[in-house]
Amino acid sequence: MTAVLVDLAGTPVAARSAPFDFGAPAEEALAAATAEVRALLADAAASGVAGGTAGGDIAAGGGSGISAGAGGGIAAGGGSDVAAGAGSGFALGGGLLGVGVAAPGPLDHGSGVLHRVTGFPQWDGFPLRDALAERLALPVVLDKDTNAAALGLVTAGTAESAAYLHLGTGLGAGLVLGGDVYRGARTDAGEFGHQVIQLDGPPCDCGNNGCLEALCLAAVARGDRTDAARLLGIGATNLVRLLDIDRVLLGGRMVLADPEPYVRGVATMIAEDSARASRPPVSVDVVERGERAVVEGAARLVLAPLFALG
Repeated sequence: MTAVLVDLAGTPVAARSAPFDFGAPAEEALAAATAEVRALLADAAASGVAGGTAGGDIAAGGGSGISAGAGGGIAAGGGSDVAAGAGSGFALGGGLLGVGVAAPGPLDHGSGVLHRVTGFPQWDGFPLRDALAERLALPVVLDKDTNAAALGLVTAGTAESAAYLHLGTGLGAGLVLGGDVYRGARTDAGEFGHQVIQLDGPPCDCGNNGCLEALCLAAVARGDRTDAARLLGIGATNLVRLLDIDRVLLGGRMVLADPEPYVRGVATMIAEDSARASRPPVSVDVVERGERAVVEGAARLVLAPLFALG
């Protein structure tokens, strides 16, 4: 687990690492995350850091991830992704602004409750926002890891119409439409991996057959990055057609471990489709902040309401 603290401008100012197991019982996992955020803030205060916000990413063994943002950010290697970030003014004479939590979907942004996280069904229905708020005695904001990364694009002013595609223990999307993060009527937009692309395909954890996520993760599991990239490209092409976005950004553990085949594969699929439809090209890149995209976005979940962003 890696925790990172950033200032109000989004610049990292402190970090620390510790073991983390997202597959552990809820109380144990929450205690570890809470302790790491507190330790990060204590370290920052002791070193004279002048306050700010924190974002982080925690990845634990399993199949999905959770991210929390509060004044610090947490990231851990493994089979799942969890991120935490927080807004802090502790060295400026004020208190912490709050904690932003970026977790894998599906989840309810409004109520702060997780749904069936890929690979970690035991978290289904868990009130993560309130549980962390009680332990930290701070306001907590919960959102998808993909939305946290998308919020980072909005606050950085680098995207007006874009999709952030995250391939880790699951497959999801963060959407930026008209310069704002798009969450949908029930705050559950972006379940990109659950578009059905093969009617007679393999079963998916969601209950359907032939979901893009199931097919793509199967390709990753057998070490076929070329096919995983092709499948990701099919889904990305559908998204470009549907929403007329002009930028696709890739991230997540699987992509960041070997970006080139994914960028090439997705770009090729989109370019071929655009040429057939006589549409302008769409850029495909790795997300600018790499592993920190979700972490720093989690921190911005706290700041966004203050600055009317996302």
